[in-house]
Amino acid sequence: MLPLRSLCAGLALALSSTGAAEEGPWALCAPVPLTPPPPQQAPEGIGSTLLSADRLVTGTENTTRLAGEVQVLREGMRLEADEAEYDRETELLELSGGVHYRTPELSLQGERARVDLAQEIAEMFDTRFHVIDLHAFGAAERVLITDPQHTRLEGLTYSTCNPGDEGWQLRADSLRLDDATNTGEARGVTVRFQGVPFAYLPYINFPLRGRKSGFLAPSFGNSDSNGADLSVPYYWNIAPNRDATTTPRYMSKRGTMLLSEYRYLNEQNEGELNLDYLPHDRLFGKERGFASWQHVARPGRGWNSSVNLNYVTDDAYFDDISDVQSITSQTHLERRVDVGYRGDQWSFLGRVQGYQALTGTEPYQRLPQLRFRMEPRGRGALRYDGNAELVHFAHASREPTGTRLDLSPGVTLPLEAPAWFFRPRLAIRHTDYRLDGGDDERLTRTVPLASVDGGLYFDRFTSFGGEAVQQTLEPRLYYLYVPFRDQSAFPRFDTAEYDFSFGQLFRENRFSGADRVGDANQLTLAVASRVLAESSGEELLRAMVGQIVYFDDRQVTLTGSTSPGDERGQSDIIGELGVKPRRNLDFSTTVQYDPDQEREELLTSRLRYVPGTQRGVSLSYRFRRDQSVRQTDLAAFWPLNPQWQFIGRWNYDLENERSLETVAGLEYRSCCWSLRLVGRGHFDPVAEDIERSIYVTLELKGLANIGNALESELERGILGYR
Repeated sequence: MLPLRSLCAGLALALSSTGAAEEGPWALCAPVPLTPPPPQQAPEGIGSTLLSADRLVTGTENTTRLAGEVQVLREGMRLEADEAEYDRETELLELSGGVHYRTPELSLQGERARVDLAQEIAEMFDTRFHVIDLHAFGAAERVLITDPQHTRLEGLTYSTCNPGDEGWQLRADSLRLDDATNTGEARGVTVRFQGVPFAYLPYINFPLRGRKSGFLAPSFGNSDSNGADLSVPYYWNIAPNRDATTTPRYMSKRGTMLLSEYRYLNEQNEGELNLDYLPHDRLFGKERGFASWQHVARPGRGWNSSVNLNYVTDDAYFDDISDVQSITSQTHLERRVDVGYRGDQWSFLGRVQGYQALTGTEPYQRLPQLRFRMEPRGRGALRYDGNAELVHFAHASREPTGTRLDLSPGVTLPLEAPAWFFRPRLAIRHTDYRLDGGDDERLTRTVPLASVDGGLYFDRFTSFGGEAVQQTLEPRLYYLYVPFRDQSAFPRFDTAEYDFSFGQLFRENRFSGADRVGDANQLTLAVASRVLAESSGEELLRAMVGQIVYFDDRQVTLTGSTSPGDERGQSDIIGELGVKPRRNLDFSTTVQYDPDQEREELLTSRLRYVPGTQRGVSLSYRFRRDQSVRQTDLAAFWPLNPQWQFIGRWNYDLENERSLETVAGLEYRSCCWSLRLVGRGHFDPVAEDIERSIYVTLELKGLANIGNALESELERGILGYR
C-alpha cells in the first residue's frame, strides 16, 4: 500500500505548507465527529497482502472478489471498502463503494480506487479528505499517484471551515505534488469568500516543506497622507540560509515605490539589508529612499562584531512614508561598526560611530572608540576592576573636536552574609583631552572616588489576602564622596545628566559619559519591602523609597561648574510601588517628590487587568514637570460576545488638550476566518495635525492574512494584546 501512503504524506505536506495550526484557533468551530482508526493488524510476510470480508463473491486461481465490510492490510496499512477485487498475478487492487483510509492525522474517503501494488501506482475518484491537525477539509474529483514521489489531484477544493460552511474555500483545476523537488504546482486557483470569488491565480507553486519563492498575501489601507495604499510582496527563497522580499507599493497620492529586504543566516554571521526607493514623490516633489544594513558576526571564539548602518534621503521620510509609530518617532539614525572580544573576566570593544540627525543637532562622531573593561577579580577578599576608554570625537561643524582618554581603576572589599552586606570601594578617574579648535589643546582631570554600600535583610512568614507569604524588609545606606574639580573648560562630547530614578540613588556619577564627574558628599537612605507568595515565589507587592542627603553643595553641572551651584540639602524623594492583588490584576506607580517645593516632579502610574489571553484593559498616567508632560493612555481589547471583539486605545495630552493617538476597531471571528476593521489617528508634530488612516485585515485561517495586519502596532500600543 505504498502509493496510498505516498498520497497521505503528500496531502499532509502540501496542506500544512499553507499554515500551521496554532493553540486553540478552532475554538469557535462546531465539533467534527472523528472515528478513530481501527487497530492495525500486519499480515505475515514482507510484501504480503491480507484481505477479509463478510463474503467471497467469486474466486479464481489469480482473482479474488470480496463484498461486505472489505478490509485490505499490507505492511501495516489498512483500507476499508464495500467491495474489492484483487489480482494476485498482476497485484492490481480495485476498490469500490465507501473506500476509506484512516490514520490519527488523516481521513481519506472515495467512491472508487485502483491500486497497482507492483508498480506503486494508485488512482482514487470522488475523494474527500480531512487533515485533522490542521482542521482542513477538501475534495478531489481524481487523485493519481504515478510513483511514491509524484501525485496529481484534479478538481481540488480545500478549506479549514467545517463541512457545509462556505466561509472560504480554495479551488484549483489541478494540483501536482513533486516530493523529489519539494514542489507543489497548482493551476486555475480561485479563492472564494462567502461563496464569492475574489482572487484568481492561473498558476502558483509552493514548497511541500520549508520555504519557496512566490507572492505573499497583499496588504492595503488608506491614510490622509498617502491615500489608497497597496503592497504586493514577492518572496525569493534564494537558499536555505538566504532569502529576499521585494514589495512594490502603490500610494495614490505619492506614487509607486519599491521596498526590498535581503536576509542571510550563516554559521558565524547573520544580517539584513533593506533598500526602499520612491523615484518621485508627487507631494514632496523629489525622489526619496531609505537604506539600512544590520549585521552580527561571531568570527571566532570570544570575538564578535556588528554593523548598523542607516541612511535616509530627507528628515521627513519616516513621518510621511511610515505609519509605524516606533519609526516615525526616530530623531537620529545611527551608523555604527563594532568589533569586540570577550575573554576571561575582561572585554574589549572597538567602535566607529556616527549619526544622521532627523531633528535637532547632529551628535559628535566617534572615529574611533576603543574601550577596555576588566571585571572584578582578585585574591582573598579584595576585588579590583577597571575601565579604560580612548575616543576621537569628530564633527563637521562643531568645535572643539579631539581625543579623550579615560581611565577608572578601582578596588572593592565585599563583605557579605545572608542577612547583610558591606562593600567599601575606592577608585580613581583620570581623563586626558587632546583638543583641536578650542581655547586649550591639552586638558586633564584626576578625581578620586570613595563609597560605602551596606544593607540588611529581614524576613518573616505571614499571610496576605489569605495566602501564606514571605515578607521582607531591606534597609540600605550608600555613602559617596567625590571631591570637586573645576571642569568649566572641558568640552561636552557625549555626556548628559541621568534622569532621577531609584537606581540613580546608588550611582557613582550623576552624569553619563566621561566629560563630567559630579562632585559628591552625600548619603543615600533607602528601604525596600517585598511580599512573595510562599508557594510559588511570585512577587505580590513591592515597595521602595529613597532619598539622598547632601553634606556639600554640588558645583559641577553640564555647562562645567557654577558657584555656589546646587545648594539643596536633600534630593527629591523617589518611591516605587507595585501591587498584584490577583493573578490578573496589577498596579504600579513611581513618584518623584520635591520636599522643598512640596510638589510632585514626576508621577507615572499604570493599572492593568488581563483576565485572559483575549481580553484586557489598562489605564496609564504620566506626568513630568520639567518637560511639561501630562498624558493619559487608555487601552482595551475585550470580547463583546464569542464572535465580536473591541480593540481601542486613546493616548491623550492633557497639557496641550489634544489626542496623540487614537485607535478604535472591531474584530469578527468565526470558525475559519476573521475580519478586523481598525481606524487610527495619530498626531503629526511636523504638520501639527491629526493623521488618519483605516486598516482592514481579512484572515483566512490556515491560508493567509489579506490586508494590513497592524499586528505590531496594536501589540506595541495595547499591552497584552495577542
